[in-house]
Amino acid sequence: MHKDLQIGPFEEPVHLTTEAGELDIRSAREAAEMLLYAWPIGETGLRIQARMTCMKVLAGSEPPELARSAFVEAAKEAHILGVAYEEAH
Repeated sequence: MHKDLQIGPFEEPVHLTTEAGELDIRSAREAAEMLLYAWPIGETGLRIQARMTCMKVLAGSEPPELARSAFVEAAKEAHILGVAYEEAH
């Protein structure tokens, strides 16, 4: 993976199950790109909040785990949070 995608690395990846298949989101950069370009549902408050939090992490003003938490909430809302995550938490 291109190292720029690892900006704001997450301690634990977020596993997603999408129509395109399974994937792990490992950083705020990857989460932001998913939220911007590949999100399966339209604009919602949680999606906007997650995207804004990712941008703050990328700017260096917030820790990556805040973006991860916001991303997880948006993924739950979009029904794409992977089963492995839901079973573990």
